[in-house]
Amino acid sequence: MEYTDLMKQAEDHNKKMMTKEINVCDLLTHDDREAIAKIIDQRVAKEYPINNEFKWVFECKGHFIC
Repeated sequence: MEYTDLMKQAEDHNKKMMTKEINVCDLLTHDDREAIAKIIDQRVAKEYPINNEFKWVFECKGHFIC
């Protein structure tokens, strides 16, 4: 089964369960994001002491069950 099919099934299931999904990242302030980025950068540097540039993306979702 394709990824998009699975995502559609998950979306349909959520609608049936009457859930409300939110992007938690929208609730974070600039200072919050900077603090999280600093923590991640420090821990990655400690765990993987490689001099190559490290790129990452932060996603955080949550949902309410109504």
